[in-house]
Amino acid sequence: MPDTIHMDVPKSVAAGLVNALSFPAMVLSGQLRITAANTPARALFEIELAGKDFVRVLRHPDALDCLNRVVQSGEPETVTMELRFTTRRTFELSAGLITLPPEDIILVTLADVSAEIDAERSRSTFVANVSHELRSPLTTLMGAVETLQGPARDDPKARDMFLGLMANETARMSRLVGDLLSLAKLEAKEHVAPAGRVDITALIKSVIASLEASRADYPGRAVMTAAGGLAAVRGDADELTEVFQNLIENALKYSTPGSPVKIDILQRPSATPGRKDKLVVTIADAGEGMERKHLGRLTERFYRVDKGRSREMGGTGLGLAISKHILNRHRGRMVFDSKVGVGTRVTVTLNIIG
Repeated sequence: MPDTIHMDVPKSVAAGLVNALSFPAMVLSGQLRITAANTPARALFEIELAGKDFVRVLRHPDALDCLNRVVQSGEPETVTMELRFTTRRTFELSAGLITLPPEDIILVTLADVSAEIDAERSRSTFVANVSHELRSPLTTLMGAVETLQGPARDDPKARDMFLGLMANETARMSRLVGDLLSLAKLEAKEHVAPAGRVDITALIKSVIASLEASRADYPGRAVMTAAGGLAAVRGDADELTEVFQNLIENALKYSTPGSPVKIDILQRPSATPGRKDKLVVTIADAGEGMERKHLGRLTERFYRVDKGRSREMGGTGLGLAISKHILNRHRGRMVFDSKVGVGTRVTVTLNIIG
């Protein structure tokens, strides 16, 4: 905000000024009464602002303190505050004096900085989470190395045990780094929709065959049912393979041993004329299920319903986050539903070709 501006022009000019701005802006009298407000400001507060006292529109002590300082010092001021509308948002309120005889007026602007604040918080949380995830295997490795250098140096049995432990922890860190790189690549190209053609039925059959070959307790448990004449979807086969491998393996891994995992594929007609049909894949297990409070957070990075069990089974806590970013790139959706003691159902919706 510039220093105090001295102009001898009609106040209507100030009203025209705020109307030319693309962000919320208001003109206040020296008594803090709103004399003009632009369309973004009226839309933000959802009321007609002209003629109202500012303090009755924005009941925030930091805002009032900021305006009082501007009136007393004549210098521009900026303050950051949280405001609650439909959701809680963070704004930067800037205020400065403009001299328009017979009295000075105050120009107030509001900039929504929620996205920047949230991004910074997300970065901080992400760094903290990565550090936490790496600390455990690194601590284990350091302990194993010290033991091998000392007490276990000449003990073949202990040496084999600690080398095996080191191999497991190294593999765990390798999976974590690999998933982090995958996330970074997906975020870089998330805005570019894929242009390939994918047969989802054939893709999921291939995923099931691959999973059944990976563990002795998987064969026969994944049961797929697909409607006839399904259209292909627009997508990247490798990325969609990663999505369904992750979702089906999670269902097999975390459900009751030996229980079936049902996979249904169908084409859902569009309810809106002129829009294309959707391909819907539902994966349902007969596991322990989870409380509803977890469902909205399943795709957060490093979020785990059962942290100990997930790490024990080799999970990095990034699989569903990766799946979400892949489906965002495909302009698809992933919805979870679960009931404790019954199981979990995940529904993936994709756009068909044609």
